[in-house]
Amino acid sequence: MKSLLYLLLLVSINTVAQDSTKVRFFVKGGEKYFVRIDGEIQPQTNIFHVSQGTHEVEIWSFKQRTYKGTLETGNLDSTNFFAELLPSPEYVAYVRNTDTYKRKLFFAKTAPFIITGVSAAALPFVTVRRFNKHEELVQNQFLFDRQQITSETMDNTKLQYNVVNTLFYVSAIGTVVGSASFFLLRPYANKLMPPTFKQQNPFTLEYMNLTFNQQIQSPEFGLTLSF
Repeated sequence: MKSLLYLLLLVSINTVAQDSTKVRFFVKGGEKYFVRIDGEIQPQTNIFHVSQGTHEVEIWSFKQRTYKGTLETGNLDSTNFFAELLPSPEYVAYVRNTDTYKRKLFFAKTAPFIITGVSAAALPFVTVRRFNKHEELVQNQFLFDRQQITSETMDNTKLQYNVVNTLFYVSAIGTVVGSASFFLLRPYANKLMPPTFKQQNPFTLEYMNLTFNQQIQSPEFGLTLSF
């Protein structure tokens, strides 16, 4: 009796195994993806067992379009399923708007701060160099008038003074313009709103979103659950 039951169990298991197919999913694009087969969401894996035949497949990943396709297993015991996810138009627009936002933020906030900082740091050093080069220029001009130095030495002294003098004015103007721009553009920079990308998982109905964080200068991920 026990042998008969064992035999029937083996036959039953073998019959079920013959009626199902192991499918390996290979998905290109996206990161963590969700799979739904015939309207039923599947576990987070890339290997599934389905009954032999035709099945409707849906695949979704954050920032991507929902993929829809058909799985044909035939009478195979094992098969592979390949799918490629494409970025959603909304995410492509978000990336483009984020680049524009970062560019505006740089010119309105970061650039004036950098110009002011670099110019203010260089100004004391250039001021001292300018004073020293001016003294050297006056001395060499006195010696040149009395033919005690060559014209090449005099020209080189003038060139060095002109370079340092130019750097002095650039640093001074940079400090003033950078400071003024920083304060004048601050209201505009504060009004800049970072773009946001929000997308709903069609399988779990939860919302996922991305927004650009000014403090860390990178996208920030968020999740909103639906009940």
